[in-house]
Amino acid sequence: MRLLPALLCSLVAALAAETPSLDHAKYTAALKSFRLGQSKALDALTDAAPEVRRAAVDDLRERLVDEPTAPLAGQVGAALATVDVGTARLLLAALAEAKATGTAGQVAALAAKKDSPLQAEAALALAEVGGAKAVPILAELAKDEALAEDVVAALAKASGPGVTDAFSAGIRDARLDPAGRTALIKAAIARNNRAVAPALCAALAEEPLRLEAQKALLKLARPEDVPALQQAAAATKNAATKAALERLVAKLGKPSDR
Repeated sequence: MRLLPALLCSLVAALAAETPSLDHAKYTAALKSFRLGQSKALDALTDAAPEVRRAAVDDLRERLVDEPTAPLAGQVGAALATVDVGTARLLLAALAEAKATGTAGQVAALAAKKDSPLQAEAALALAEVGGAKAVPILAELAKDEALAEDVVAALAKASGPGVTDAFSAGIRDARLDPAGRTALIKAAIARNNRAVAPALCAALAEEPLRLEAQKALLKLARPEDVPALQQAAAATKNAATKAALERLVAKLGKPSDR
């Protein structure tokens, strides 16, 4: 099982808060009923009894892990808007665990909802279910200062085909808010994503991004990036950045660093 740390902490906290009040006999009976097909877990997500809701979530989690692309995933995603906050939190964790990519749109809608108490957790879950498509959506959310750190954490965990290309495209995208591009740069460092170095060299030309791009290049640049670094050094008007890039070029050019 692979959960984002923040989601896992939220899940553990939710379980700890709820467990003391659970009637375990009632929970077990409800779970058995779901597994035998005698009742439907989806319908029970809004049940008045916390034991039944909890059993419904656990049954759905098991099924999602087994079949993350089945229609059930979309049904669970739709339920996020109708259940209580605690149940929605557990469902987000279940979708993230299963990597239910078909729910990316539903999770993204929740992540974009500023008045939702689950906005940050939805953003983190989106990194697990959204793949490359989640990258620009998450970057846009970084405009909200309250979400900026969560966005960086989520971007750092995004995985799947095309994610690196999405990072490079976002860093280069002048239409994207500087906060979003900065979040991408910080997340690239956390991911040790060296392939974005050419995009970082281009970002050096923009003053709002210059220092973040410079710091990232000092950590991520490779010998093969030397030509781009030399061009960036020649183009920059900032003396400190020029000197830093020239030192980096000299370091990467040493045979021992190849």
